[in-house]
Amino acid sequence: MSVIKHSGGSIWYEKYLPFVAKSPEMQYLWLVGRLSKLREADRREKSGTLSRDEITPYVRIFLESARDAGGEQNPGESSLGRENLAELLKKMDPDLIELMLECTDIYDVPIFFALINRPTKSQAVVALRKVPPPFEKDALLVLDRVFHSIRGKSERLLEEAADEIAHDPLGSPENFIQNYRRFQEIMMDEQMLGILYPKAR
Repeated sequence: MSVIKHSGGSIWYEKYLPFVAKSPEMQYLWLVGRLSKLREADRREKSGTLSRDEITPYVRIFLESARDAGGEQNPGESSLGRENLAELLKKMDPDLIELMLECTDIYDVPIFFALINRPTKSQAVVALRKVPPPFEKDALLVLDRVFHSIRGKSERLLEEAADEIAHDPLGSPENFIQNYRRFQEIMMDEQMLGILYPKAR
């Protein structure tokens, strides 16, 4: 029995599957649809669509194939999963990527940000405004991972986004400036150690 596929390559019944069982391509299309509706609802100040918090678990599922990237068991397969998601995100409008970042849990931000081809300052600002939950015991580590993910794209991008938040008249997340300065000091120390002890890297 042959399997009927649509022109896009997806199996005809895939749209009826639960989100977790869909292919990354179909998950992407689902997210684009929901994010577009959310954007329109924001513009018209309407309700009746999924909220940011309600979209969050779907973003986490979508990022699963990238989360396993670099694993020891199947690094090639995992790498392809990450590359596939990165290619899909290249098709997404920058403002939808920014909205998707708003819907993303802080723990998933480093994974997501690494997939963005050319992140904007406004996207970086959204990422930097994320705060760990009150129960998180290693909040600074969580924040450092977010800082690292943005710095990994561009040091200047991180500096400009952090500067915008620091000078925002509406305020910044609690202890943001102190946490950012601490991260900067860590990076400077690492650079200095790399110069002094290059073979230890």
